[in-house]
Amino acid sequence: MIKRRVGSLARTALLLAGLAIVAALSWYELGKADLALLFGSWAVPAVALLHLAEEAGCGYAWRNIVPPPRPGPLPFFVARLVRASVASLTPVSGIGGALAATRIAALGGLQVEVAITSLVFDATIEMVTQVVFTALGFAALIISVPQWPMLVWAASSLALAVAAVGCFVAVQRLGVFRLVDAGLRRLAKHWPRLLPSTEAQLHDRLMLLYRRRAAAFGSGCIHLGCWLLGAGEIWLTLSALGTRNSLENCLIIESLGMAARSAGFFVPGALGVQEIALVAVSELIGLPPQTAMLIAIVKRLRDVVLGVPGLILWRWMEGRFSQRRDLAPEELAGDGSF
Repeated sequence: MIKRRVGSLARTALLLAGLAIVAALSWYELGKADLALLFGSWAVPAVALLHLAEEAGCGYAWRNIVPPPRPGPLPFFVARLVRASVASLTPVSGIGGALAATRIAALGGLQVEVAITSLVFDATIEMVTQVVFTALGFAALIISVPQWPMLVWAASSLALAVAAVGCFVAVQRLGVFRLVDAGLRRLAKHWPRLLPSTEAQLHDRLMLLYRRRAAAFGSGCIHLGCWLLGAGEIWLTLSALGTRNSLENCLIIESLGMAARSAGFFVPGALGVQEIALVAVSELIGLPPQTAMLIAIVKRLRDVVLGVPGLILWRWMEGRFSQRRDLAPEELAGDGSF
């Protein structure tokens, strides 16, 4: 209980600190004319629509690694949307979003154990492709700003990223899910209702996914394509604000800003972390801080425009499932239909 309270207080403190950073940057960098330009443009709806397409692509990439038989694309897309909504608009951040996505996939007809292992493997593929995307951004930055400190920064950042991905993969392959399986078997001795979970065989299912190399490669290509669409969001934002810029600069801003957001996973919604990164990276390529903050605000408004419906959809699905369960109690999480 004490640890839970400490964790809750820490998340709240980080959230407030992030909000303070965003408010301070907006106060010092933006004027009424900047905000009028933003809200009078088509930046937010255009970026939200493109981001929706990215979430659909990521959902399809997740589905691609699940062995048949499997549900159609819709449950995976909805799970991705809810995952992003929870991660960006609630204090629970990425872990809570992953749990919500697992729940939605189960409600959509996917076995819980398959949902868990496939989500972990999909997250691994995401991490690998994000490292590739970040490397592309650093390469474009070094070409634009050919300086030795830039090369050192790029090499050290990518080395840390590769090490993090390597550790994540090693933990999986060394059998972290064997410990989970063993824990479930022990708990089932005291709570018989958990007996079905002892047959999950999470480690074996995860290793089966690792053997589906062609599917993993295909999903990786889709994820990388979605990250590149993220650079398109920057281009749309700048175009809507009347600021023309090269695709290389858009790639730099999106890839390095995305890397900073991932590194700030411990801060709810990466509030403040993303904004500082966007201002710093934009300055490196010659964009004024006002433009960087407008990009940051568009990203936050995009999260709200897509996240609020995502949270409402999640709540509606949970209510609908509760009604079905009351009519016909089942052990399965869902009946395969939304």
